[in-house]
Amino acid sequence: MSATIVFGFFGLASGERVRTVRAGSSTTTYHCVYQTTIQCTSGAVLPAMLRVYSPYNDVVLADNTVAFVSAKVTVPTNIPGDPILLEGIYVAAVPGDATSDEYEHHIPDFPHPMVVGLGSVTAPPKTLSDGTSKAFDVVSTDYVRDTRMTSTVSCVFDTARPRWSKTPLPNQNTVVFYVGRFSDVASTGGLQVELESIARNVGVVDTRLNTATSSSPPSKRRKFMAVVPKHE
Repeated sequence: MSATIVFGFFGLASGERVRTVRAGSSTTTYHCVYQTTIQCTSGAVLPAMLRVYSPYNDVVLADNTVAFVSAKVTVPTNIPGDPILLEGIYVAAVPGDATSDEYEHHIPDFPHPMVVGLGSVTAPPKTLSDGTSKAFDVVSTDYVRDTRMTSTVSCVFDTARPRWSKTPLPNQNTVVFYVGRFSDVASTGGLQVELESIARNVGVVDTRLNTATSSSPPSKRRKFMAVVPKHE
């Protein structure tokens, strides 16, 4: 069990609608395929290709449309020579005229997508050249472009930051769940992930229970609800 999922706002271009017939089957599937990029926190901009399921009568989005995307990810080792492959789970285009100078003014300032992953630590963690950053490689496999594909990312956190100063490193051959942002091309190939959160030894049962208390919902019904509404 493993996966690498990315979500955030992506600029799309050069859309085309493609027809796919699976090998050994007569089933026909349509997808829209777009050029896009992964914008890293270091400033690196890396090529990517997004594929998303398309109904029969669907149309492609205009160039420079921005969409909120969640997608499965395959990270090639030869970056930026090969594009990062994104298999769309959900795509919601930002409405408006993508050619307008005002189009992006009301989009959240969120150019660096988040990445969520579940995978196995493949080697002992190491200390980077700055003396405080720790790194470890995580491998995951997911179903992308109609086949199972394997990706490796290098997860990094800086122990000089108070929130990470006492964080234990994961052991080799254990499973971790992580959240972060793509920060740069990894020195060993693939992508580097700057961690925001990590859970080690995934699969170990935590018997501690946390009972949450709810507060009263606002009287006005909202499209995005912060609390579960009470039913009289």
